[in-house]
Amino acid sequence: MTNRLRARLERGPLLTAVVYTGTGMLPIFLISTQVLQIEADIGFGVAQLALATTCFFAAAALASNVGGGIVSRLGPSVGIRLGSSMTILSCLLAGTAVVSWMIPLAAVFGGIGNGVIQVGSNVAIFDGVRQGRQGLAYGAKQAAVPTASILAGLALPAIGLLFGWRWVFAGAVALALVLAVSTPELRRGDGATRVEQPVGRLSVSMIWLGIAGITGAAAGSGLSLFVVPSAVEIGIGEAAAGAILAFCSALVVVVRIGVGWLVDRRRSSGHLEMAVITAVGAAASFVLTTADAPALYLVSMPIALLGTWGWQGVIFYTLVTTYPEIPAKASGMLLSSNLTGTLIGPLVVGAFAGRDDYAGAWVFVSICAALATMGFVVARRATEPARLSR
Repeated sequence: MTNRLRARLERGPLLTAVVYTGTGMLPIFLISTQVLQIEADIGFGVAQLALATTCFFAAAALASNVGGGIVSRLGPSVGIRLGSSMTILSCLLAGTAVVSWMIPLAAVFGGIGNGVIQVGSNVAIFDGVRQGRQGLAYGAKQAAVPTASILAGLALPAIGLLFGWRWVFAGAVALALVLAVSTPELRRGDGATRVEQPVGRLSVSMIWLGIAGITGAAAGSGLSLFVVPSAVEIGIGEAAAGAILAFCSALVVVVRIGVGWLVDRRRSSGHLEMAVITAVGAAASFVLTTADAPALYLVSMPIALLGTWGWQGVIFYTLVTTYPEIPAKASGMLLSSNLTGTLIGPLVVGAFAGRDDYAGAWVFVSICAALATMGFVVARRATEPARLSR
């Protein structure tokens, strides 16, 4: 079975990127969805979930930078295989945890795996998917993240509530093990002879892309993690709030893929599309500050979430097409910026939410999205002269 799977993945670098990126996100999503059962068993509960989330994304931010160097020297297959091994270890630790501190430790290993897998997946697409389809490919790869969230949510009623939370992680271990054994030897294309030079001094364009990545991710992560509690706060039932989150996650999948297709069709760098998306997110998030009734909330929240989270399907396409000589190292640095924002957003929004000040939280989200818009615009203007000089 593994030989057939490996052969299929070797023929489809996009499929490889999507499957492994989604699997790399499973540890933290499964911890989040199973947390109430975990709390009843070993005492790790909702209050400690923020710690596990922080451990996961902090480890991913650090690992992605290191992963850029590994992938640039050894290729995407090695990075994906290494990251999958970390995912196995993470799910194994979580599933066999007998004391609460083992869950944050599992999150650390999961974050390391996620960071390295994402860099390897970015380079797999860069080397294996032809020009004119890469925007769609990166959009599909980033769509794997909310898709993994949906699958983790479905695992709760399908496995966790029936057989227990440990069996959910046992299934994840089995899946990650099969994928680790089946990691394809990807054709590296130009990457077979490409030697990535030290990055040296960062260009103005890369700096502003990094700023946009931090602020945009802070907006998106801060908003998405508090959809349910904010909906309940204004009078929407808990079950309906969960349905809103699932609906919005499905929309994000569609938007990430759709925007990727659009940049291919327009032969665009992606800067302008990301600026428009985050500008819409900034406006909708500001409207949320006045949403004190369910009707306005139900209109503005999906738009805000799409605007603050839909741009991620394009940013890595923009990066590797702007810096084709250093796709692995550039991906590692930008992913590190994005994940740093993913850490900041929930902490700040959570501080406001803890005081029941969701209006203040949405102002923060709106400002971050507006800064991301500015970052994409400035990066685009800084990139155009550089392209002309090549």
